[in-house]
Amino acid sequence: MKSDIKKSEKRWIKPLPERLINKIAAGEVIERPAAVMKELVENSLDAGSDRIEIAVEKAGMKLISITDNGCGIEPEQIEIAFSRHATSKIRDFDDLEALRSYGFRGEALPSIGAISRTRMVSRSADADSGREIVIEGGVVQSVKAVAAPVGTKVEVADLFFNTPARRKFLKSEVTEARHLTRTATAMALSSEQAAFSYSSNGRKLFGFEDCSDNLEKRTAALLLGDRNHPLTGFDENFEDGRFRGYLTRPDKCRQNRYGLYLFVNGRYIQSMTLMHAIIAGYGEMLPRGSYPAGAVFVDIDPHRVDVNVHPTKAEVRLSEERKIHDLLYQVVKRVFRLSMGGTPIVPEARPEDSGVGQTRTVSESLRRIREAYPERTEISPRVTLDKLYGEVPKQAVHEQVPRRAANGKEFGFLGSASIEATMLEDDIVPGMVYMGQFAGLYLLFKSGEELYIIDQHAAHERVLYEANQGIIEQGGAVSQSLLFPINIDLPADRYDLFEEASDVLKSVGFEAEPFGARTVMLSAVPTVLTRKSPEKMFHEILSDVEDLRKGGYEIKKAVAQSVACRGAIMAGDRMSEAEATALIKGLMKTETRYCCPHGRPIVFKISRDELDRKFGRK
Repeated sequence: MKSDIKKSEKRWIKPLPERLINKIAAGEVIERPAAVMKELVENSLDAGSDRIEIAVEKAGMKLISITDNGCGIEPEQIEIAFSRHATSKIRDFDDLEALRSYGFRGEALPSIGAISRTRMVSRSADADSGREIVIEGGVVQSVKAVAAPVGTKVEVADLFFNTPARRKFLKSEVTEARHLTRTATAMALSSEQAAFSYSSNGRKLFGFEDCSDNLEKRTAALLLGDRNHPLTGFDENFEDGRFRGYLTRPDKCRQNRYGLYLFVNGRYIQSMTLMHAIIAGYGEMLPRGSYPAGAVFVDIDPHRVDVNVHPTKAEVRLSEERKIHDLLYQVVKRVFRLSMGGTPIVPEARPEDSGVGQTRTVSESLRRIREAYPERTEISPRVTLDKLYGEVPKQAVHEQVPRRAANGKEFGFLGSASIEATMLEDDIVPGMVYMGQFAGLYLLFKSGEELYIIDQHAAHERVLYEANQGIIEQGGAVSQSLLFPINIDLPADRYDLFEEASDVLKSVGFEAEPFGARTVMLSAVPTVLTRKSPEKMFHEILSDVEDLRKGGYEIKKAVAQSVACRGAIMAGDRMSEAEATALIKGLMKTETRYCCPHGRPIVFKISRDELDRKFGRK
């Protein structure tokens, strides 16, 4: 924008008027009605309130009312509270370096008062009466004594009435109401010791009239609508800090991030780093594009947290942020590997061993699983193909083909077309009886009065995926040599991806070498992929790896997942009883048998009672 001021004109530097300063500050601190609510509720919490009532009208544009039973404000200080940079929460720089309060800037009240019609009534415990102050557009209209209970009530009406530009850029009433509800939910989660109620347009959306509910029940009530809904809890200490919280199982995931709330030292924040740690902790149990719901708290030494980053205090800066990310990732990963994958799918499983809705250490969970299932003496993170399937009798091989392992050892035929040859010598999983196949995709098993429906593709994909992970780490891939090598031309970006993934591709059984500018000579493929066109399969594997890399997967997991998906039994493939039994045995040896690498469920169980209810017998 070109200035209209000429060089010859004098330009005097003068302090801005206080009212203009407050309006400018309000533009930074008060972005929308939800920001007003957040600032006022945090003031209530800083005042020691254990009962907070929130009421809004017209998505906060008409009225935002916050009532608390905190310590209140002394009568002679109520006007000072609306002065810029006036606060009772910090005194010097040392306080700023180790904040233990929500507020500290002294900007919220003057900013709110500058762009609304604000009324505050407050009374301290030792005052004979309360004090009321009314401010419109930053100008004090009246201050007087009134009868009032101990605590503070703030009413913010006609928000942005004197800043029409800001009001014009607000979203629809429905959108702003959604932001208000989300903020109210976060405030209720941040202080489980306080009773909260939230009403919109005269309708009570939620309320906790007492503090008898613990954090798990409050989280379930707010996020899932059922205070008794089971959640997976964790509570683990680390150096100078602690992780705790409750998260939903992968099958209760959502299509957006709005159900996941993050807190650092009780402060509701936005953090892509911590969000990534939690989602990555779920790993392949979470379908792509889905997100968990829950509340996660990071309690850490205040000296390691910088809250003074943004006027809204919605973002914080952590020292050693990468380390905290990695620690949180490991905690979530361990908890869900044990609660979801560490428990067998057979019906003998005891509910108390599922890990759902309980907070316990990882070692305690592992001990309980081993006590319940003494035959599982070792829970191994990786299983190699030879351990998973064993040696194959020659007469069981349907087609003899040249085969070799990456380390030069000979292996039995392990193609997906010959699962019958992979039968283990031990007995089938106790209590499981094969019933048949449905729709060329689902395997039916029964145990007692329960019916198990198993997705054959997802189950086989899980088995191959974990086997591939073991192969990549330990070596021993089984390859089939092609009769004639194939030259494959790749686009430039795809060739770069091939160079990056070449070592991992070789470890799972691909023999591919550069042969020109952007040409690859393919001479062998993994045995599990022999039924398909080698050239087409190679292109599909690279395409899968490219997509998974964009989704944040590391190269080893991406290759393992793609080869497993492409090599697994497909829908429509017929399976004999022996093949189905062998597949279930292989699945039972995996670390995570709850879902396939894409996050889709593998097993669905229907009880006799459920069927009886469906048919009206109960």
